[in-house]
Amino acid sequence: MKKLRDDKIVGYVLLAVGLVMILFAVRSMYGVYTGADPPPSVIRVSDVKFPVPSEEGQPREEVLLISGDQASKVINMGLWSVLMLFVASAGAKIGGLGVKMAREIKVEVKRED
Repeated sequence: MKKLRDDKIVGYVLLAVGLVMILFAVRSMYGVYTGADPPPSVIRVSDVKFPVPSEEGQPREEVLLISGDQASKVINMGLWSVLMLFVASAGAKIGGLGVKMAREIKVEVKRED
């Protein structure tokens, strides 16, 4: 009987840990996508420039296509969302395991005479 109570306690703890992981991932992604928190800087990209042909004797001009800061921000936001999706799915698996452990198992035995 004590083992059943221990299993339920561990199940509820796992359920709580899974919910905390999911809520952390959602809060973190919400903060990054609303601009409240910056995404962690993992990748740094330089500016993307395109050379424009000019007349002879004139200095060569370059046009900025994509700012390196903006490209880095988009890439880092994508990587952060993938990481948080992984954390949320791990939380779901842990929470599901907790539900299975906390659930009461009823077994009925029927005799056939």
